[in-house]
This record gives sequence, C-alpha cells and structure tokens, in this order.
Amino acid sequence: MNKKQLVKKLSQKTGLTLAESNDFLNSVLDIVSDTLRKKEDVFLRGFGSFMIKERKPRRTMSLNTREMITIPGRKVVKFRTQVLD
Repeated sequence: MNKKQLVKKLSQKTGLTLAESNDFLNSVLDIVSDTLRKKEDVFLRGFGSFMIKERKPRRTMSLNTREMITIPGRKVVKFRTQVLD
C-alpha cells in the first residue's frame, strides 16, 4: 500500500475528504518525524514502535575498485511491529 492508497482508505473509513485525510496523515507523519529527530522513540500501542539506532562504522570492499573502504557510522530509524492477534 502506498501513501495515496492509505489516504483513500483513511478517507473512506473516517468520512473525511481526500484533502482532509491527506493533511491528517501528513500531520501524523510530521509529528513522528519531529519526535525521531529529537532522538525520542515513538510507541504506538497495537501497531509498533519507531526507534533511532546508531550504526557503527564498518569496513567493506568496494565492488568497483576492489579496495577496502570504511563506511561511516550513521543514525537509522528502526521499526519494530507488535504482534497483532
């Protein structure tokens, strides 16, 4: 399911217009993004959780040059789903 399909389903389920549903979804995603930028986790009971994790630098071989290179560490967003019954 892509974002457009999600907006359509949200509109059907809530009775909001497509524009209102799109604004609502964008607002929710902005709140989640802003919270993650503050390095805070987001827990949505019954759905899952979004967390910021630190990836360590690592060494690997470049497929183009066959030289060893270092990939720098970075922060990534991890999503962990809750088991839905």
